[in-house]
Amino acid sequence: MTTQTNINIFMHSLQLSALKLSAVNRFDDPTRFQLQLNEYSQRALLLAMKDDYIILNQSPDKDYLDYLLNINIGTQNILIPESQGESLSDRVLKDKTLLNYLQQLGGKSNNLILHPYVSTSSEAKIAHIIHATLNAPSQDLSLKINSKTYLLSLLQSLALPTPKYEIANSLTVINIAKKLINRYKKIIILGNYSYGGLAVWPIIDENTLKKFQQDVSQCHPKEQFIVEKLYDVISSPNIQYQIAPNAIQALGITEQLLDDKLEYHGNCYPLSTTIQLEKIQQDSYCICEQLQSQGYRGILGMDFIETREGKLYIVDINGRANASSFGLNVIRKLFPDSYQTKYFSILTHINIGKNVTFAELIDKLGKKTLFDKQKGQGILPYNTGCLQWGIFSAIVIANTQQEWEWLHCVTK
Repeated sequence: MTTQTNINIFMHSLQLSALKLSAVNRFDDPTRFQLQLNEYSQRALLLAMKDDYIILNQSPDKDYLDYLLNINIGTQNILIPESQGESLSDRVLKDKTLLNYLQQLGGKSNNLILHPYVSTSSEAKIAHIIHATLNAPSQDLSLKINSKTYLLSLLQSLALPTPKYEIANSLTVINIAKKLINRYKKIIILGNYSYGGLAVWPIIDENTLKKFQQDVSQCHPKEQFIVEKLYDVISSPNIQYQIAPNAIQALGITEQLLDDKLEYHGNCYPLSTTIQLEKIQQDSYCICEQLQSQGYRGILGMDFIETREGKLYIVDINGRANASSFGLNVIRKLFPDSYQTKYFSILTHINIGKNVTFAELIDKLGKKTLFDKQKGQGILPYNTGCLQWGIFSAIVIANTQQEWEWLHCVTK
């Protein structure tokens, strides 16, 4: 009997329209934002092993790829579709030669597993054509669990703690906001779908509400919003899972880095001493079991808030790889037996102010600060496709808190 070998194929395609963001999120340059989203496909290099395959929009910077391979991250098995399309998945569907190659890659002795980013009908169609297992939820389930209104109903159905909230639409959101401001003083308005901190509006005074009121006029009358009490938050843990048909594996917990406006800037580890680990694990596992029973597959992330009163709430579910997914995966690869002793952080959208290559970025940061596997510390850049706009992301890895603080200063 022939033993089948699993072959992982990563394809992180992301189309702005798939995010279902509120019309209140008006981008200064939507075209540029979509171009930056296209570069996100390269982040999957951090998830891939040397024998895996990855489909990209274009070849990564050679110096960067060589650096990753030198520390045993990523793969040389890079596939680039020759067809044009609105998204990476569209390009793959139009490239019959590539689809045929992937079919043959499977054959009788190999089991292909397709790992998408945001699951849409295009990814499901590709998986069907190449006879691959899709390590992701269906498009309908993906949209469902990324909905804030569904999260609230799920928490209530499982008797889990639920924030104080009311659901509104574009026509009622301002009056409901004013009512809850009178009750709680400070509130937060959430779009039904969010992404990377978009569609989140803390309302802390009359001016911020007026600004939101001006913007909400752009929305469809039936667009949904959630108006919640704005809690005094002391920590915001994020927990990651890998969900399979018969298994739920915890990947790790990090703490989110949020500023005063609740804008997201990354994750860090170790955690604050106040974090209620056992409660986080219990509540999140309960959610995982429920979603697994509905057919969820792949990476799942959950964001919590811990209030000054000691209350713990799940405030977001991300049915896809999260920023912390990439960092946790890298740390576990590099230090399989000691990653829990490390100090590390995942920093998103570091602005260096000008278009540079990876080699120029290293010169700017200083070669001594680049992650060195033997020393076990340093800065590991990623999202380097966005260097053309002067931005990138990084995983900062250190052996001590003092090292970690010094490396953070280098990125500022």
